[in-house]
Amino acid sequence: MTRQALPVFHRITSGSVRGKDRWGTGYFGASRGGRSHQGLDVSAMPGESVLSPIDGVVIREARPYKGDARYKGLVIQGSGDWAGYEVKLFYVAKSLLGKVAAGDVVGTAQDLEPRYPGITNHVHLEVRRNGKVVDPAKLFGAGF
Repeated sequence: MTRQALPVFHRITSGSVRGKDRWGTGYFGASRGGRSHQGLDVSAMPGESVLSPIDGVVIREARPYKGDARYKGLVIQGSGDWAGYEVKLFYVAKSLLGKVAAGDVVGTAQDLEPRYPGITNHVHLEVRRNGKVVDPAKLFGAGF
């Protein structure tokens, strides 16, 4: 199946992978000290709409940081052609639960500056297929 570039990238103002800032880079596999970054950080302005990259169901809200309720996210379980995929989007407020199609608004980008002064604001995207981590750029293309 041919994948199209993620709609979430095309509707976010800058829509590029977070480059180097004082907190690192947003590329998949980037160093995070003793581990690798398992997602892709897409630059976004706080308050911008975030779109579902796949067809599926928003099954739950996610909390990137235990003990810090300011930051939220969501988990989308894929359906149809996307069955077996799970997408996590972090730093997304005002998210909804229920069925979504690729391109549907699922929330708004949050401001990360209070937690990480000097960071480039972004939405963090993680993808798993049948439980295994997948590089989002390879799956959807580098259409940003």
